Amino acid sequence: MATKLLQLPHEVLHGILVHVAPTDLAALRCCHGLDNFIIHDSLLFKEIYRRHFDTHASNTVVDWKAELQDLSTKLEDLISIVDRVQRLLRTASVDGTSANIAFLDRLIRAQKNIGILCNSSLFEWATETISHHSAQSPLQDRSDDDQSVDENSLAENGGLTQILLPDVSDSDNEDPDLGSGTLRKTIHVPHATRLQDQIHRLSAKLHCLYGVPIQRLRVPGSCTALKQGSPVEKGKLHPFARSRVYDLRQHSESTLWGPFVDDGSQKVDWEKIEAIMMILDYNIRIFTNKYVTHGSNLIPPWNRPFVGATPYSLNLLSSKSSLERPPPIPVDLQDPYGISGTWMRVVCFLDYRELFTFNFSENQPPPGQPRAPIDTEEAIRFIIVKLQVTKIEKPGEDDGQELPVVHFKGNSYSALPPVDANANSKIRGSVRLTPEGEVRWTTLSVFHGEERWRSEGIQLGGVQAARGILGYWFDKDFDDYGPAGPTAFWKVSSDAEFDIMDNL
Repeated sequence: MATKLLQLPHEVLHGILVHVAPTDLAALRCCHGLDNFIIHDSLLFKEIYRRHFDTHASNTVVDWKAELQDLSTKLEDLISIVDRVQRLLRTASVDGTSANIAFLDRLIRAQKNIGILCNSSLFEWATETISHHSAQSPLQDRSDDDQSVDENSLAENGGLTQILLPDVSDSDNEDPDLGSGTLRKTIHVPHATRLQDQIHRLSAKLHCLYGVPIQRLRVPGSCTALKQGSPVEKGKLHPFARSRVYDLRQHSESTLWGPFVDDGSQKVDWEKIEAIMMILDYNIRIFTNKYVTHGSNLIPPWNRPFVGATPYSLNLLSSKSSLERPPPIPVDLQDPYGISGTWMRVVCFLDYRELFTFNFSENQPPPGQPRAPIDTEEAIRFIIVKLQVTKIEKPGEDDGQELPVVHFKGNSYSALPPVDANANSKIRGSVRLTPEGEVRWTTLSVFHGEERWRSEGIQLGGVQAARGILGYWFDKDFDDYGPAGPTAFWKVSSDAEFDIMDNL
């Protein structure tokens, strides 16, 4: 095969190779002839790069071969690492003393590994804006646990890649420029037109599973082009997360108005989930620091690394009711998602005038470009939700087929502030698997018999994961002009009679 290829005119062979995915290029260097052709065809690396990644500025001097190798290696590393992290989470003990979670926590917290959580486009955008393209070190905004991050390539996260990636032995296939042939045979890399998007989403997914949202970039010098003393100048990330969350352009029929990729596939857009987690975490901490001195039910379940991001970790919740339990229902009617019980929900929203101005004023960015970061203060509501299962049915043709669709109903009540008419409503909805196996929650809030608000969310960690559901709420009529905003809810008891107010 290689001999026949080498018999082709060089222009024809070049025209064939430009269609190869970046991660497959190393596998083609299987003989001296092809290896020599690829190494010396400098234009080939540039054309493959520009087919799959964003184009550099015209006046930028770029080593296209090095750039292509770096991004391809990042993608392969991330695919493998995320796969192994999820495998350890799926097999983690849910009794509160998981060795798997302790191991992953230690591994990510290591100085060289925390940066693996910071490869999403939100961090890329924030770093460029805050530092004016100078090198930065993202930090967790935790006064007791600031961790510096190496924002360079994944390859520099030595401890993590050595443990979670397949062993790569010395081999004749090993290549110092394009990486190890052994590694590429071990890891399956899906083809994509924009591999950089995969890198962003995989890093965001890892950040979501880890939790403890990173909230700050350390800036070695002030950003003179930005307003002095502003949150952006200080390296805070919440203005960027807020901009992404409240950008109404991302709500459309093809995203189901939820945290999904814009192609109608129901695939989770982990960068949306990451931004939702970051802005909710920021708002919850601001609120609780000001107004709440205690109350464990207000603390989101993503405040400890990886805890709750494991399937069936809801088993840790015990019923706190003295009422006698009814006899077990038949196995084929049991709810596999653990819906019935008491949940805490948090909802954030911008003043509608602020939301409208942000999205529809003059001088809006072109399609595909983010809106400016915003530091507008949001409102926050904590809501108690009591749910019970009403119906279980077979999955539809657009659903994941492994589990049924479960419908529920219940009531929601304002918790903090204690009086809010918009929080008191009937609620109904459904839980199902997406085609890729994620747990999708849909809710509808009903006021005086009329549907008003809808939400779409994803349960982090899988079926019955205690990490909770993160997503968007929006108008039930899918109004292009909003309102819409972030929401999350997590289970606090398997007992629908549990009095959550005792722990606020």
